[in-house]
Amino acid sequence: MAKFLKERVIAMDELRGCPFCGELPRTEVCVTKMGGTEDYVDFSVHCTNCGTRKTVRLKIVAYANFIDVDKAKSDVIAAWNQRAE
Repeated sequence: MAKFLKERVIAMDELRGCPFCGELPRTEVCVTKMGGTEDYVDFSVHCTNCGTRKTVRLKIVAYANFIDVDKAKSDVIAAWNQRAE
């Protein structure tokens, strides 16, 4: 299993501070190559201060397109930015 990381792929101005400590989050994309049809891309936002993390996993299939990738990124941003009213 190989993993490839790329930091800061989501524009930081789209993200709010950590909901628990207020620290600015970091972003990460991790590609996990399992072989065959079991490849994934994980989009994560995490706080390096307190460890809070939100992740959205996208399974890569032959017909995956950029719309799927953009939706996964949007989903993880929305999940991170969501706050209880």
